[in-house]
Amino acid sequence: MENNRGQWNSNLMFVFAAIGSAIGMGNLWGFPYKMGANGGLPFLLIYLVLVVLCGVICMGVEMAIGRKTGQSPVVAMSMVAKKFTIVGWFGVLSAFIIMGFYSVLIGYAVRYCVGFMFQLLVGINGFGGATTGADFFVTFTQDVPAVIFFTFVTLLLCLFYVSKGTEGLEKFNKIGIPGLFLILVGIIIYDLFLPGAKEGYVFMFSTKGMEIAGETFNFFKALRTAGGQMLFSLSLGMGAMITYGSYLGKKESIAKNAWIIPLFDTLAAIFAGMAIFPAVFATGNSVNAGPGLLFITMHDVFTTMGTTGNLIGMFFYLLVIFAGVSSAISLMEVVTSSIIDMRAVKEKKSNRTTVTTLVAVAIFIISIPIAVDQLGLAGDQGIFWNLYSYLGAGSQDLLDFYDMLTEGLMMPLGALLMCVAVGWVKGFDWMSEEVTVDNKTWKCKNFFRVCVKYVAPILMAFVLVSLFLSYLGL
Repeated sequence: MENNRGQWNSNLMFVFAAIGSAIGMGNLWGFPYKMGANGGLPFLLIYLVLVVLCGVICMGVEMAIGRKTGQSPVVAMSMVAKKFTIVGWFGVLSAFIIMGFYSVLIGYAVRYCVGFMFQLLVGINGFGGATTGADFFVTFTQDVPAVIFFTFVTLLLCLFYVSKGTEGLEKFNKIGIPGLFLILVGIIIYDLFLPGAKEGYVFMFSTKGMEIAGETFNFFKALRTAGGQMLFSLSLGMGAMITYGSYLGKKESIAKNAWIIPLFDTLAAIFAGMAIFPAVFATGNSVNAGPGLLFITMHDVFTTMGTTGNLIGMFFYLLVIFAGVSSAISLMEVVTSSIIDMRAVKEKKSNRTTVTTLVAVAIFIISIPIAVDQLGLAGDQGIFWNLYSYLGAGSQDLLDFYDMLTEGLMMPLGALLMCVAVGWVKGFDWMSEEVTVDNKTWKCKNFFRVCVKYVAPILMAFVLVSLFLSYLGL
């Protein structure tokens, strides 16, 4: 049965969509707080090395698999080698589970954006009377109906674009991605004029980072953290690039795109640090505030700026929404297209709008426990408070459990097995044939060959084992 899957209108639209998938809350939320907790520059350097040796490589592998097979992860991996079909399932399940908490976090950003917009336009407190970021964060996370509502709004927005296929993905990203970079650069320029902002750049780009953060640098901790962040940030191991690659025309260059997308994603992560850290130092806040950096510390930062802070805060969280939704629609697309493709293999027709709606409902259902759990802030009163204690781990919230299953297990394992499938089982020439189709040149072919077969699998194996053990508190 013919399966009209659609195709990107141009390579630029593919690049925008792929960059949108890669640039998400992993850049604006995960990267800054992980960099803050791991010494600034040392973490950044480790991250950059991993992007070159693993990120670019896995990006190329996934795009080649997607375009060569013309299918989403499960069907695509079964075509590479039947015994690697489970790798496709890892990608689909990772995308589905990640959306369970990702949609909640984007909902948080929507609420913060609305709060600062309300303060700017009306002139009264837009955060329920709370005077500090910590106070509002606790109040809002405990308001479960409100969290569920904003999660619903987020999923409704994603549903609208994903239901339209590649056309919908292109429509959002051709506005969202330029808008994202414009807002990010605007905030960076504003930060340049803040008194004390210089320390933020010193923290990011000098060896004084550990001294400023007051932490003892641990290389292996930084390596595993950077590895997990790289996979999450670049949307690798979750089927997104296989799916997007399956819509890519034969005329487009996988070799170039494998470098371009990680480059812009990494720039976005660095820009996010340049937007956040100078403001944090300028207002006397801590860089190693952990996951609360985006929602607690930055709220305090904007509050201290008065009326200007309301404007900057509104744009900052609008930036977070752009970044989050661009990634979220790629994750929802992975699940939606996989269902459609698997049904097509069985010669069953699918209505994209119906499938997307069912996927959105399923994601909404698994997001409700995250909202109810209140990120573990309810202590021993929380429904899922002791979930991790049964596994012997130190964390006490359901989001970390979802994160362990995806970033700590299925994503690095999936990336590892994909490299093994292409480098050893199918043979590297299988990938090379796709990358060099239509007599395209591939200047980095030998570099890719070595990394696909040896370097990336070894590094991913380390990240897999160390991340999983760290999630278990070992």
